[in-house]
Amino acid sequence: MKLRVLIAGLVFGIVALAAESGAELFQKAVTEERASGNLEEAIKLYQRVAKEFASDRPLAAKALVQAARCYEKLGQDKAVKIYEQVARDYGDQRELAATANARLVALRQGGRPAEPATMTQRKIEIAGASGAFYDGQHALYRDAATGALLIGDLAGKNKRVVFSLKPEDSYFVPSRDASMTYLGFRRSGDTGYTQAVIKNDGTGYREIALGGLVHVAANWSWDDRYVLVPVHFPDGTDRVLRITAADGQSMEVLRQNTGISGVSYSPDSRFIAYSEGSPGASASASTFIVPSEGGEPQLISANARVLDWTRDGHYLAVASPRSGVMALQLLPVKDGRSAGEPVFLRYGSVMNGLTTSSGALYYISAHQGGFALAWIADLDAEGHPGDWKRLMLGSNDGLVPVPQWSSDSSQISWTSTNEDTGQTGYVIRSRNLATGKERELYHAASLTTCTWAARHPNLFCGEAVGGGESTDILSIALDSGRSERLGSVAGRGLMLPIPGPDDQAVYVGVPQRGLLRWDIGTRQETLLDPSWTNATFDRPNVSPDGGWLVRIEKGNLEVRSLAGGDWRPLLPLRADSQSGFSPDGKWVFYHGVDAAGKDGLYRVATAGGSPQRLGEIPLNKSNGLLSISPNGRKIIALSVDLTVPDEAWLLENFEPKQQAAR
Repeated sequence: MKLRVLIAGLVFGIVALAAESGAELFQKAVTEERASGNLEEAIKLYQRVAKEFASDRPLAAKALVQAARCYEKLGQDKAVKIYEQVARDYGDQRELAATANARLVALRQGGRPAEPATMTQRKIEIAGASGAFYDGQHALYRDAATGALLIGDLAGKNKRVVFSLKPEDSYFVPSRDASMTYLGFRRSGDTGYTQAVIKNDGTGYREIALGGLVHVAANWSWDDRYVLVPVHFPDGTDRVLRITAADGQSMEVLRQNTGISGVSYSPDSRFIAYSEGSPGASASASTFIVPSEGGEPQLISANARVLDWTRDGHYLAVASPRSGVMALQLLPVKDGRSAGEPVFLRYGSVMNGLTTSSGALYYISAHQGGFALAWIADLDAEGHPGDWKRLMLGSNDGLVPVPQWSSDSSQISWTSTNEDTGQTGYVIRSRNLATGKERELYHAASLTTCTWAARHPNLFCGEAVGGGESTDILSIALDSGRSERLGSVAGRGLMLPIPGPDDQAVYVGVPQRGLLRWDIGTRQETLLDPSWTNATFDRPNVSPDGGWLVRIEKGNLEVRSLAGGDWRPLLPLRADSQSGFSPDGKWVFYHGVDAAGKDGLYRVATAGGSPQRLGEIPLNKSNGLLSISPNGRKIIALSVDLTVPDEAWLLENFEPKQQAAR
C-alpha cells in the first residue's frame, strides 16, 4: 500500500484516572471517541456527562453536541434529536446552540439520502491476510506470515501463490477482473521500490522503469491493457504514466506542478479523472477530468478526491466532505463534465477504491484507531528507559502525529486534521503531560507544522499556501493564539520539530529543494542538505544543539556537521528505523536489533564508537522516529505501523435508480 500519513489528539494512558468530575468524565469520553475509536462507548459517556453534570450547562451542552457527532459518524439519525435538544434547551450556550442549529440545517437541507434499497455492503476480512482485494469472486491478498501474494477465495481456500514478496515492503493493485496485478516492492538493501506487472496465474512477470517515486495507487484500464501510474519526478513535477501491460512501455499522459492524489480511467477510455492535492484520507483535493488523448481539464469538484468511475461511466466515486465530515459520495458526470449534485453513500475516511468488472466498488477506509502508534517512557541519567506507556494521539488519518516538545518538557503538541470535529482544515493541539489537559492552539485551512520556541512563549509554524506553492513562516502566541507572518519559503515545506538555538532560526524541509535553515531576523534561507524528502523518516534531521545532521542512507546511520563537510557513517541501520538526537547532540538514540533478532533501544555517540544497548523498546516495528525531551528525562517512540490493517469493504448495487443521462 502507498505510504501515507496520520495524526490527532487525546488523553494519554498514564493519567487515565477514575472520572471524579464532569471534566474528567468528558475527557474519558473523548478518549473513547478519538483514540480508541469506540463511538458507542463514547456516546454513553457523553450522555452520562449531560445527565450527571446537568448543572454545568456549558459542559452538558458540549457533551450532547459530541454525542450527536458520534451518531453522525455511525450514520444514525439519532443525531437530529440531540441537536434539536441542544438548540431548544441550551439557548444560553450561544456557540453550541448555533453549532446544533447549523448541523440541523445541513442534515435537513441535504437530508441523508436513503440508500438504494438493494445496496449491500460487507467488510472484507481473511484470516492470516495482510491487505485483501475482493471482487465478489476472487480474493487477492498478502500472506501475513510469508509476505507472498496469494489469490484464492474469501474463505482462504483454493489459494495459490502469485508472487513472493518481502513482508511489509510491498503494495499491489489488481486489475478489475483480478486477472493481473501491478506490483511495487522493495528488495533487501534497496532504497527504492521495484515496479512490475504480473498475471495472477504467476506468469508474464515484467519489471517497469518509471524514473520517479510512485506515491499514489495505480489504476487499470477496464480492458486490462494499460495501467495509469502517478509518479513524482526529481524535477518536482508529478506525472501520470500510461504503462502498456503487454510490453512495459510507458507514455506520459499528464504532467502537473502540483501533487496528484488520485487517478482513474473511464470505462470507455475516453477520459482520465485525476485529483490535485496531497494523498491521505483527510487531505483536501480538487478533481478534474481530462480527455485521455489530450485536451483541457475540466474541474468537477474543488473539494473531492477521485477513487474510481462507476462501471456505467455515469459517476465518479469520490472521497469528499459532507457537512464538514468526510464521506464516500458519487459525482454525476456527462461527457467529461460535471452533471449534478453529489450523491451521498456513507460517512468515513476513504483512502482509495477500485470498481470491479462486476460493478461493485471495493474501497479502503482508514481504521479509526489509525496506523501511527506512540509510547512514552522516563529516561534515567544514563539514558535507560523505564516502563513504556501508550501515548494516545488520536485517530485522524492523513498525517503522521509528530510530537513536538515544549522547551520546559512539560507539554507536547502535534498537528491534527479537523475531520473528527466536523470542520475542514488542520488544528495544532497541545497536551500537558502531567494533567492530560489539551488545548487547541491554532486553526489552519491548509497543512501546518510547528515547533515550540526555545526561549519564548510561542510556536513557530510553517503553513502551506497557494496549493503548496509556498509555505508561510508564522509566529503564534501561546496565550492568545494570535499569529504573525514572518516570511515564506518556496514550495510545500514541513517544519522540523527543532527550533534553532536562541530562537534565531527554524528548519524547514521542502521536497526537491532540500533542508533549509530559515533565519528569523534576516528572513534569509540557507540550504543545509539537498537530499531532504518527505517520503520516509530517513531524511536528514537536525540536532537540538544545532551542531549535527543525521540521516539513514544506503543502510547506514550517518552524521554530518551542520556547518558542512562529509557525511560520516556511525553504524549499519535499516531504512526508516526510529532514531533521534539527545538534547545536547552528543548521542543518537535508535531502534536496533541484536544478533538474536531482539529489538531494543540503543544509542551511539555522534563522535563515533561502539553502540550501547539501553533497554527495551515497545514495538518490533522500527519505522518511525524517537523524540527525547529537552531536559533529557523522557522519550517518545513513534512507530508508523503500516501493517495495521485498514478496513476493506465491498459495496454492491449502490448506483442511484435514476442515473445521470450521458
